[in-house]
Amino acid sequence: MGAIQNQNIPPDEGATEETMKSPLSFWSLTLGTGLCVLATIAGSYARFILHTTRLDQNHLSVAAVFPLVLIALVLTRPLKLSRGELIVIFSMALIGATMPTYFIGKLIANFTVPYYLATPENQWAEYFDPFLPGWIVMPKGEALRWFFEGLPVGATIPWDAWWIPCFWWLTVIAAFYGCCLCLMVILRKQWVEHERINYPLMEMPLAILEEPEEAGFFRIPIFNQPLFWAGFGLTLFIILWNMISYFNPTFPTIPWRFEPISFGRLFPAIPTRLYLMVVGFGYFINLDISFSLWVFNLLTTLEIGFFNQFGYKAGADEEYSTTPLAMGSQSMGAFVVIILVGFWMARRHIAAVFRKAFHGDPEVDDSDEIMSYRAAVFGFLACGVYLFVFQLATGMEFKYVPLFLFGVLVMYLGLTRVIAETGLITIRAPLMPQPFAMFLQGTDGLTQQTMVSIALSYSWCSDTKTTIMPALAHSVRLYDTLRFHKRRLLFAVLVAMAAGVVATFLFTIYMGYMDGAANYGGIFEGGLARYPWDNLVKKSKEAFGIQWKPIGYMAIGAVVTGLTTLMRYRYSWWPLHPIGFAAGPVYPVNRVIFPIFIAWATKSVILKLGGIRAFRAGRPFFIGLILGHFVGAGMSFAVDMIWFLGQGHSIPFSD
Repeated sequence: MGAIQNQNIPPDEGATEETMKSPLSFWSLTLGTGLCVLATIAGSYARFILHTTRLDQNHLSVAAVFPLVLIALVLTRPLKLSRGELIVIFSMALIGATMPTYFIGKLIANFTVPYYLATPENQWAEYFDPFLPGWIVMPKGEALRWFFEGLPVGATIPWDAWWIPCFWWLTVIAAFYGCCLCLMVILRKQWVEHERINYPLMEMPLAILEEPEEAGFFRIPIFNQPLFWAGFGLTLFIILWNMISYFNPTFPTIPWRFEPISFGRLFPAIPTRLYLMVVGFGYFINLDISFSLWVFNLLTTLEIGFFNQFGYKAGADEEYSTTPLAMGSQSMGAFVVIILVGFWMARRHIAAVFRKAFHGDPEVDDSDEIMSYRAAVFGFLACGVYLFVFQLATGMEFKYVPLFLFGVLVMYLGLTRVIAETGLITIRAPLMPQPFAMFLQGTDGLTQQTMVSIALSYSWCSDTKTTIMPALAHSVRLYDTLRFHKRRLLFAVLVAMAAGVVATFLFTIYMGYMDGAANYGGIFEGGLARYPWDNLVKKSKEAFGIQWKPIGYMAIGAVVTGLTTLMRYRYSWWPLHPIGFAAGPVYPVNRVIFPIFIAWATKSVILKLGGIRAFRAGRPFFIGLILGHFVGAGMSFAVDMIWFLGQGHSIPFSD
């Protein structure tokens, strides 16, 4: 069955006082900025201090959703907040929630550990000391040691030691964020209006943001439907029931992990974890895509088993990438084709954007965008040039930079496209840009200074479990449901970016001195912190030429994706979608494939028996499944903060 269009709220109709009210008001900016800062602080606090449910985990975070529900229920009527104002508040929190641990936390860790964790055994100093740019790393001394071990009694935080490296990394973040924002503005019309991408991840937030019904008891209309409470109650009941075990560990809990499906010793097991939230999101995925996700996951599981049987191996696995390397490389080839095909399909739109940017073509209308096409194009070019020059300044050879930045573009834009089409709340990179470029060029011809620069690049380009580009894509999608004052919305995005970044830097550094960043876990002291530098030493010791095995797997992924794309556009009956091949084997999508299968099967039956009307009628139940999880996660966090400080618990899908 073809794609089912989401029942998203249409743009405001009619020039009423409510719809003409600017979404940028004192309350929307104040609450939005407050939630943005709170999301960054709470995300860091939950992971580093409480050791509890990670509020900033995944591409739609508890730190953004839970406060939105509270504001919509409690503050909307007293403050007379319009739907546009609620959208601004939510989008700012959504942007802030991408920053704390998986991005800025790891960024700070990567430029603080080189001297602190260097030992004679790991040989870091031997391999990078002469080449390490002193202006972007924390120097040796008491300021560095106190950050990891805690501030001595009577001492004050040595902020002066942080100004120079933080300043330069802030410029990198600004350029990276600028590229992401400008690219999403350039592609919005193509994705939303021309290709009509569904954005399933926004189904639940859009339901919360619906205009209230006059006769409804709850301000949120979907709360007035009994079927919603059935789904909401099911998910929340399981979470609350299992929370009793926090206080009594012998209390029997409701299981959500079951025996994995295995085809034999050489085949990776398929996890059977019942994430009801993922079932809820999966209900809104296009049937062809959800079908392709689990089918290609199954096929690649068999592929891995056969490769293991015959001893085929692409090479050693790479951190932050999908394992085994063969599957990561294969999916990376698929991502490259998806991006290139996407640009080809958008060629007329992109040509129009450039005509508007360079020649001011009056026939090209950009009034629906949050910034002009001229600002977006020149902003993207300026930010891209800065990232290029920055990598050169850190010692990266000119010949390596274009491949690395191309890998960055493929990774971030590919992930954003996949999330927008599939509604996958969790997905990481198939293959990081650093090994992608190294496999294509080899390391035997790279200087040691380039290798150090590659290690430093993991500061701003590493774990993609949360990243800002999908948040920006979904924000501009939400803004598209408004008719008026769109250019003003850019200010909210910029404020969210600035406030979130500054708050995360200040809080992470402050808490490091208060509690000792060495107690933060793997990000600051364990394997995650050591990986970029250990990897530098390993690849310096074992230099290699062009790696034809992973390149071969990339070629396989590219060919299969190209053929699948061709079949899909030539034959309407073709059931397999290239997005499924690209994302199905990728971690951690391969951990949630079971609930995706359940969602696909359920939706298929509903559509077959009742058609689109039955699908729409079932929408409240599945939104309830989603929202019950977020509310339960927020309640679990509150319980841990009150009764289990430092010894928290993770609810399902925060593991």
